[in-house]
Amino acid sequence: MLPLFFSHAATGWLALLGLVVPLAIYLWNRRPGRVVRVGSVRWLEAAANQRLRSLKPQQLLLFLLRAGIIGLLALALAEPLQQLPVPPRRGQVLLAPGVTVAALEPVRPVLDSLRQRGYELRQLHAARPMSAPLPWAGLGLGDTTGTAPFAADSVPTTNLWATVQMAADSLPNRPLLVVAPLTVASFTGTRPALPAAVHWLSLPTPDSSRWPVAAWQPRPDSLVILVAQGSEQGIRLRKVRRRMPAGGAVVAGPWGGQLRLDLTTQQLRLTENGQSRLLPLLTRAPRWFLSHDAAHAASARVLTAALRAVGPALPLAPRLTVTTAPPAPTDSLDWLFWLRTEPLPAGLPRRTHVWQEAGPKAARINTEFLPASSGQPVAIQRLDTAATAGAVRWPTATGAALLSQPAPGRYYFHSRFDPTWSSLADSPELPGLLLPLLLPAVSPGPTPDSRTLALAQLRGPVATPVAGQPEPAAPHRPLAAWLVLGAGLLFALERLVAARRPGISPLTTPQA
Repeated sequence: MLPLFFSHAATGWLALLGLVVPLAIYLWNRRPGRVVRVGSVRWLEAAANQRLRSLKPQQLLLFLLRAGIIGLLALALAEPLQQLPVPPRRGQVLLAPGVTVAALEPVRPVLDSLRQRGYELRQLHAARPMSAPLPWAGLGLGDTTGTAPFAADSVPTTNLWATVQMAADSLPNRPLLVVAPLTVASFTGTRPALPAAVHWLSLPTPDSSRWPVAAWQPRPDSLVILVAQGSEQGIRLRKVRRRMPAGGAVVAGPWGGQLRLDLTTQQLRLTENGQSRLLPLLTRAPRWFLSHDAAHAASARVLTAALRAVGPALPLAPRLTVTTAPPAPTDSLDWLFWLRTEPLPAGLPRRTHVWQEAGPKAARINTEFLPASSGQPVAIQRLDTAATAGAVRWPTATGAALLSQPAPGRYYFHSRFDPTWSSLADSPELPGLLLPLLLPAVSPGPTPDSRTLALAQLRGPVATPVAGQPEPAAPHRPLAAWLVLGAGLLFALERLVAARRPGISPLTTPQA
């Protein structure tokens, strides 16, 4: 039996005192008998004594009806609540944006098992956290009669971290299973601390994918395009040479979409799956300038070696200058690597990208950085956590910024390449980490990078539950309205019984 609670028990007890009213009416409001003339008083006295000895309660039904009315109204004033069972916390299956029914075919047995266990199906969206519960029949699971097929979201997300975090905040204390292709292209920004109830189900990814990342014009009649080929093992870059096309012509090559040349803006436009992005067309070799002082000499040696390793991957070999002197104000630089303690020189052109690293006040800390293309973490011994981070490009295992972008074209390395600061000097991934930063900036757009994130990156920090957070309260059903309705029915029945009661007293003898 479900338990009952009274919101105003004292009011109900006071209202029960109203039972005195029908009791007083029942005991004292008796009708006097009619006077009947008889021949002898002797026989009347004997009959009266006999009636007094056999006196029994009369109109008991009316008394009970009236007492019931007052009792129900008293209970209604107490506002009783019936506690209902706590509904079970149903698990949620969250489909990532862009996931189609065909892509779910390899994991259909897992999804059907979750459906039978009572899980609900929802779809994540890039613009809003998630949809309302969807019928499983849309995926061909369960009862498929009279159900429309599942319509996948055509806009893929580029920051699945933030989308899943918003969904977890909207569905607290529930097990969540995110079904998504766990590729590098779907995750950007800092990895948030997700609840421990969030789990991931990876969908198979294509064996490889190709996309252009940069374009150069080394000669007036020649076009060189740098093409990236991504797989689960990593990214390989190769140069594709083509004859310079006419304006608006399609450039044929090993990429999925159409690549056209726009001579007006000197850019290449890549159109794929209805979305397009621009690649700038460069006509000269990039100029890099690295200036360091004695305190940053060890870091300068590592960075110089990494930059020289990146150079052969570019169609036009960069001109790298390494010196202890600052650059001249007249130098037209694409990149300035400022490994010095003094402030940046004034008057730098806005088009010049700047790289700075931590000063001498960095704190000692033991953390790790896991590159996206490697399963080997990099140890970080010292980190500058006081500097303004801005957009985080390289997050550490604790979510702190290792490399941040406080402004467009400005990068701040919160540690150093010095072996006493970090082990990036021994990491073979360092040139590959620098290459995306050194390539010409392209317009935002999805890249079909098919590398799958390592499980160590998905199992990030767990969100700490809020101390003292109350458990979900059990639902209650108010009963006051039903009690008032019952009192009304009893009142109608009482009026019906009172209208049919005898019109004379039982002691009255009818006349002949």
